Amino acid sequence: MAQRSDRDANSALRERFAQVHDQYTRLRNGMGDLQTKLKAYRATEKSRDGLIKASVDARGRLVKLELEPAALRSYSASGLAEEITKTIARASDAAGVGVSQLMAEVMPAESGAMSFLRTNDMNDLLKRHDDIMDYRPEPRDG
Repeated sequence: MAQRSDRDANSALRERFAQVHDQYTRLRNGMGDLQTKLKAYRATEKSRDGLIKASVDARGRLVKLELEPAALRSYSASGLAEEITKTIARASDAAGVGVSQLMAEVMPAESGAMSFLRTNDMNDLLKRHDDIMDYRPEPRDG
C-alpha cells in the first residue's frame, strides 16, 4: 500500500514539475520578444486642445514633445508649462497601462512582478517568498 501511495505522490510531483517547467519555459521564451517590444514602446498623449503632444517610452520618460505654434500664443508661460506637465503625466500613465498589458502576455497574473505593476508596492515583488518564509514586513508610514 505504501508503495502505491509513493507512486501516486511521485506522479503528482512529476506532473506539477512539468507544469512549472512549462510555465517557466513560456516565460523565458517570451522575454526576448518582450524586451524588444518594451524597447520600442511609446505612449503618446495630446493636450485637450490638441496643441501639445508628448511621447514617452516604456519607463514613462519623455522622448518627444511637440508644440503647435498656436500653443505659444494660447497659453501664458506658466499655463503652457502646466499643460505640458499634465500631458506628459497622462502619457506616462498610459505607458504604465501599456507596459502592464505587454507584461501580461508572458507573466502570470498572480506573479510578484505583475502585482508590483498594479500596486507600485515593492513588497509585492517578494510576497511569494515572504509567504514561504512566513515573513511579515513591518508596516511603513507613507
